[in-house]
Amino acid sequence: MTIGGDGAEVDWTVGYDPPAETFQATLQKMVDGVDTFKALSAAYAKNPKDTATVFKLARKYGDRYDTPSSVAKYKEVLALDPQGKAGTYTREYTGITATYTEFASFYLLTGDSPMAKPDMAAVKAFIAKYPKSPLIKSAYENMAYYYGYQATKEEAAAFFPEYLAKYPNDPAALESWLNRIVQDKGPADKGLELAAKLEELTKFNPRPSINRALAQAYLLKNDKAKADKLYGKGFIENKVSSFGYELIGWASYQAQNGGDLETAIKMGETALKLEPDSAYFLGQVAGLYVKANQLPKALQIYGPAYARKNEKDGTALYEYAGFWARQEKNLDDALVAAKKAVALVPTGYYIYNTLSLVYQKMKNMPEAIKAAEKALELAPDTAKTFYKQALDKLKNPAPEKK
Repeated sequence: MTIGGDGAEVDWTVGYDPPAETFQATLQKMVDGVDTFKALSAAYAKNPKDTATVFKLARKYGDRYDTPSSVAKYKEVLALDPQGKAGTYTREYTGITATYTEFASFYLLTGDSPMAKPDMAAVKAFIAKYPKSPLIKSAYENMAYYYGYQATKEEAAAFFPEYLAKYPNDPAALESWLNRIVQDKGPADKGLELAAKLEELTKFNPRPSINRALAQAYLLKNDKAKADKLYGKGFIENKVSSFGYELIGWASYQAQNGGDLETAIKMGETALKLEPDSAYFLGQVAGLYVKANQLPKALQIYGPAYARKNEKDGTALYEYAGFWARQEKNLDDALVAAKKAVALVPTGYYIYNTLSLVYQKMKNMPEAIKAAEKALELAPDTAKTFYKQALDKLKNPAPEKK
């Protein structure tokens, strides 16, 4: 909360959500007097019939849980604009856009709180009045929280079939009902039916909360093997690995597109903490260090010590040599690694190609050509055209531009 020099409230914000820049922008709006409680109150005093101003004041009161004040203002919105022609509002955390009137009706209906018991007659009246409103789904989601955790077993049994009938392929609807069945310890057969459908809908992107509910549903039928398959060691190991790749992917995107390199490095380092032995992660993070002009750090995690540790692994050495050739740094050690790799995998045409690249970066064209010729000799027929073209470019380089 901010207080002015006269001791009056200027504005407030409840809680903090990252990123910090967004929160800072919110604070800056307070400083600039943009849509603050003080500014809105002043605007309301001048024109109490401006629907947008009244609605924004209602939201301000709602943000600090002043329900009586917010309800009074939402009712003013409905009185001012019963047909919903005064404009629209986009809810920040969901991206849903609807008229001020629809939102006011919705908030009066739900109190924007999932804890209170819904007035089903009022909900049905809202749906009848706004049959195409994007807020209908939000109303059901709010009700699902109440019926999932607060309602009696009988009330829940009456609500969830209606919810699922309206959104039969919505994982959130299935999960809500399944969680309630787990809470009630039955009916187990219905739980398995829901679990099977939910598993099918989310199999390509399993979410922890969903798989936990699935596992609990199978435990109701004493099927621990299935529960472990869905929410056991393999599940969490895959999640860790996937998250690591997501972190690396984000970091690489930032680095390649002039983004936040400092945060990219932090995310890359976090991925390495999850899987410290991943050669791919090591190479990616080393690349971030190089881009940030932190070569010693790159060499510390993916330098000569790494090559020595993996001196019997031809693939690791080949990837290592290729990485440093592309960076045009640490070339002496990259050459040692490439030579060891071809010794370990003498038929590896692709390794000879990397050896050729290392020699190119070292300006040793005779040896680069020899390695490229060996790569062409060993390459399968399907790849010979590519390697022949590469060799021709080495033997007949394009004239340097003046």
